[in-house]
Order: sequence, then structure tokens, then C-alpha cells
Amino acid sequence: MLNEIKTVLSELLFLSRDSLHIHIGLGIYVAAMLLFRRGPASIVPWLVVLVAQLANELLDGIHHGVLDIDVSGALRDIGNTMLWPTVALLVYRGRLLAHPDSRKRTTGHVIPLPC
Repeated sequence: MLNEIKTVLSELLFLSRDSLHIHIGLGIYVAAMLLFRRGPASIVPWLVVLVAQLANELLDGIHHGVLDIDVSGALRDIGNTMLWPTVALLVYRGRLLAHPDSRKRTTGHVIPLPC
């Protein structure tokens, strides 16, 4: 059933299965950042995408009650799904390490907005 859903989504969106992994991975990443109120420098949204992808591969590997995982295909899918969340995590973590003061919030005066 999951494979049928993926096929329908792929056809509806005119995307290959590999592209579908990329887009859904980014969607889960952004949704996890919003849901957990964490930025891209947090490991939490990245872990949510990883767990979702590993669960997806496990479900893909279970056909008719038998576990049969295509390792090369699974690694390609994991790579496609995790690429951009990993890049974002590394870039933002690198920025925080390079500029540790960027984590501090300013305590300036609040400027009221005009009504």
C-alpha cells in the first residue's frame, strides 16, 4: 500500500521517486523545526527526518510479511532524503561555532510598531 501511495504521489507531482525523497525529506525537516520550535542548527529536526527515513526503508523492505531490503537502493534513498537537512545542519552549526555571540539575544529597547 505504501508503494502505491508513493507511485501515485510521484505521478501526481511529476517527480521521480528519488526527487520525491528529497522533497518529502525537506518537508519533514521544516515541519519538525516548526513543531519542535528548533532552528536548523538543532539536531532534533535532523533526527526526525532520519527516523522517518529509516522507518520508510523498513516498511519498503517488508513485502508480504518478509523482510527483504535492497541495500543499495536503501542507501540511495537515505542519501537523497538526508542530503539537504545534513547540509543545513552543518552550515548552521558551523556558523554558530564561528560566531558564538550570534546565540546571544540582544536586550535592546523594544520599538513599538505603528498602528
